[in-house]
Amino acid sequence: MSIFSKRKLLWYPLDNAAKIYPPTASTKRPHVFSFSAFLVKEIDCNLLKEAVTNVLNHYPTFKTCLKKGAFWYYLEENLQPVKVFEEKPYYLKPIDYQENNGFLFQVFYVRNKITVNFFHALTDGTGGFHFFTEVVADYIRISGDAIDLQEKIPSVDEPSNINTTEDSFIEYNPKSKTKTEKIPRPYAIKGTAFEYDGNGMITAVLDMEQIKTLAKECDVSITAYLAAVYSMAIYNACLKDKPINNKLVTVLIPCNLRKKYGGETVRNFTMFARVSIDWAQGEKTIEECAAIAAQQINDGLKKEKLDKIIYDNVKLEKNFFIKITPLFLKNLIMRLVYVKVGENLQTVNFSNIGLVDVPDAFKNHVKSMTFAIAPTFSCGHQTGVVGFNGKLFVTFSRNYIETGVEKSFVRFLTDKGVNVTVSSNYWESKP
Repeated sequence: MSIFSKRKLLWYPLDNAAKIYPPTASTKRPHVFSFSAFLVKEIDCNLLKEAVTNVLNHYPTFKTCLKKGAFWYYLEENLQPVKVFEEKPYYLKPIDYQENNGFLFQVFYVRNKITVNFFHALTDGTGGFHFFTEVVADYIRISGDAIDLQEKIPSVDEPSNINTTEDSFIEYNPKSKTKTEKIPRPYAIKGTAFEYDGNGMITAVLDMEQIKTLAKECDVSITAYLAAVYSMAIYNACLKDKPINNKLVTVLIPCNLRKKYGGETVRNFTMFARVSIDWAQGEKTIEECAAIAAQQINDGLKKEKLDKIIYDNVKLEKNFFIKITPLFLKNLIMRLVYVKVGENLQTVNFSNIGLVDVPDAFKNHVKSMTFAIAPTFSCGHQTGVVGFNGKLFVTFSRNYIETGVEKSFVRFLTDKGVNVTVSSNYWESKP
């Protein structure tokens, strides 16, 4: 066949939010997050690869590799076969694209565990979770176990109605004249860096109903309650009785904009609320912290405020002079901007995917799930939360030895009567 008759590869522009990730990514800032499922049976790697291949056929923007253009990065159709890898102890690291055949997600297995890592330029937590759960469900199906997927997790033979290519920031771009607010720089956690590659990871498993009860007593959501506990834990572990001037703790909370604007895109469509508590003003009760958290989350997610941020971001992208600026200059500018207004404006990241809504048949094959976010050199403590089968799985990841924040978080909840079990990769004890 002549080379001139070959089909031209499909390509997709990065969505509006994704454009910041390629130029700012590095070994110390991987922009990676992951989902893991622990099944009741050991994983067959060949069947897992088949499941990933099946599901990938319905996610065209996932079946891509990252390319550099003259003016922007973009996604290009990837015809290479997908790979699966045996999971190593340090898996929450930058994706090796050469090893991974160029894909921006990476699949791991070990014993009864399936893990999928995602580079944030590809998708956000909600989009990644859609893909991940479909992979797990299809793996269960082809491994010979009957499972009624119903409509909650579509089978690969009946693709879901999610939109796999839409850039919802452009689609729902609203007009806005609201003024941009100035965000104060908060306290940054300091710790003793590991002498070896990897992250310390601790997962606290909480009883869902007990947490609901505590949140209800404060008349707030679970997310607001746990964000308040997180802020208190940081204060008690890092700031209490310490001669530190800046005691402003900011918990950054990613929020799914699909709930506000509609749409079912699997690309990035997330904005952030900030819970900022200034502990220099004195100690506070959990009720006071929870009320502050609830109010600030509500204020941060007001539509007029979100409209302003989306409008500014899209306006900047469409600016004629920005469009014609060569990529190497854009990269330099975005790195400088990110240092100023990116991770330095948060103490920690706290991302709650929410309750996993799956059929009972799915739960019969999956014992637990976790959600983890890679820490970075400028935000060394990140936390992912997912609710599954009556439990909340809170996974802390950090790039330093000390575990005081986690201990304080767990101690507070156990003192409140919550049943908590804790697991760790014990990275702080590695010889």
